[in-house]
Amino acid sequence: MRKSLEAIGVTGWKSKLLGVLILAAVVAGVAHLLTSRHDAPAMRVLFIGNSFTYYNGGIDQQLQGLDPSIATQTECVGGYTLADHLSAGAALEKIRRGGWSYVVLQEQSQTPALSPQSFAQSARAFDQAIRSVKAKTVLLMTWERPDSVQMGVTTASLSEACRQVGSQLNAIVAPVGEAFAASLAQRPSLALTAPDGHPTPAGTYLAACVLYGRITRHSPVGDSFGPDNADERDYLQRIAAETLGY
Repeated sequence: MRKSLEAIGVTGWKSKLLGVLILAAVVAGVAHLLTSRHDAPAMRVLFIGNSFTYYNGGIDQQLQGLDPSIATQTECVGGYTLADHLSAGAALEKIRRGGWSYVVLQEQSQTPALSPQSFAQSARAFDQAIRSVKAKTVLLMTWERPDSVQMGVTTASLSEACRQVGSQLNAIVAPVGEAFAASLAQRPSLALTAPDGHPTPAGTYLAACVLYGRITRHSPVGDSFGPDNADERDYLQRIAAETLGY
């Protein structure tokens, strides 16, 4: 190094200074690389669904609150079924961009119970696209709708349909609907849905806790993020953990 520096007329203290500057630049470059890797999201999650996902700021935002290292994006349109998303094409386009860890599929809330074949066909088509980019499919089980119970949209029918498709596809099932039922059985005064089935803020938070527990394999119990009411936050975290068997 000294000979090469002297060859261009840099000697003595100038040579030493230049050497120090070169070393500093190398160290700074390595530090930047390490920092960039550290700042990269631990996982990237894409949500495909409708208003049941995007209400109250969205399950995606609540998931990020529980774990800020998770990056999320959504493709949610009010009233859409998974078949609608397939026809529209935007959801498939986002999946094909790649880089996802998980893609969460939220079917229209009545479809799994009333049209299980349509649900299964759409989920299978999405699962193929998801697997092609090395991501994992998550089926978000929705919950019993007060306005549709008489039509057969119940916790039991939704759970059966979702778990059956999950088994066929070897996909992850986030049993949100089962957590809703467990919560309402223990604390019926805590409303999780509106009469039309849309989630309340507490319902959206519970859904996020279940999803968080399923994809991270960690219990949400003890997380500081959640409702201002600490008792409600701790209760919903516990219900999610119990539903998942943590």
